[in-house]
Amino acid sequence: MVLLDLLIPPVCSACHTRLARGEKQLCTDCESKLQPYLSKGCPKCGAPVSNGSCSQCREIGYTFEFVRSALSYQGPALSLVHDLKYNALSSPAGYLADKMAEAVEGSTVFDDYDYLVPVPLHRVRKRERGYNQSELIASKLAHKMGKSYLNCISRTRYTKSQTTLERKERLKNLAGAFRVKNPAMVKGKRLILVDDVYTTGSTLSEASRALYAAGAAKVACYTATRA
Repeated sequence: MVLLDLLIPPVCSACHTRLARGEKQLCTDCESKLQPYLSKGCPKCGAPVSNGSCSQCREIGYTFEFVRSALSYQGPALSLVHDLKYNALSSPAGYLADKMAEAVEGSTVFDDYDYLVPVPLHRVRKRERGYNQSELIASKLAHKMGKSYLNCISRTRYTKSQTTLERKERLKNLAGAFRVKNPAMVKGKRLILVDDVYTTGSTLSEASRALYAAGAAKVACYTATRA
């Protein structure tokens, strides 16, 4: 690794300046610009609440218990996810897992949950990318949080990219797209679904639906970033 760093010096994912000794993934200046994601009011989905009611929860009808996110999907955090998903760089996964672990350190929000489950990619997309970024994050995060890692869902359909779709189209695009590999793996278990980005919550909700249908006791969600 030392020799590789000499041949190809590591650079900041955000500003692309060479990293100094002790800096990982982001330079000190860019790291200081990371913004924690702060819930806008709804205890379930974190969206803004108007007159005591959450319009997103009413419209989508989320199946998960609740979702939490570590960072706002902007600035350096956006650059980290972009490198991870589109530039074939797997190293940001460990960095994001570190930030996720730090964000819930001292919190009891996930105390009732035992297993971390990555949101799956379809096998074709995983082959194109070379890895599933959510698997990388979840496996590293499980170790840091002292919980078990359980890769138990598959994606049965090659769906369109969610980034180009409106909310209703996202739900239709994902309907029936997830399957639990072996229901006995999840029956009675309390699970945390892990993904890189939360946008509308439709992916997490459909994956949660599949887990509940297979007998999971509880399903919460945790993402590295939130748009």
